[in-house]
Amino acid sequence: MKKGCFFTSITLFTIIIAAGLYLYKKYWKEIENYGKSKIMELALEEIDHKINELEKSVYQDSLKIFLTKQIKEFKKHNEETTFKQFQDLMDQTKYFIHDGIIDSLDMTALKNMVKKYERSEKNRN
Repeated sequence: MKKGCFFTSITLFTIIIAAGLYLYKKYWKEIENYGKSKIMELALEEIDHKINELEKSVYQDSLKIFLTKQIKEFKKHNEETTFKQFQDLMDQTKYFIHDGIIDSLDMTALKNMVKKYERSEKNRN
């Protein structure tokens, strides 16, 4: 390798690394928040599709409304713990709709799970 090529490659490598670190330090929160909101939207679409495949019942629409309301609430509070709670809620919902029907016991369990995660307004900030 010639000296000129070596120095050019080292210089370009250094500039690329520096630009990457700058973008990471300056814009990481915006990228992370955008990614989390996209993940929530995609998860809601997937769950909504699975709910539509459920056996028709009174609780089917209630579950859709409940999940939509909870996701809006999770989006208001953009924290790591909120994202974990969202993930737990989606996992639990998938577990309950796995059998193809949603009933009152499943809805009650989901509501109780969300109540467990609720905090007072002064503790949220």
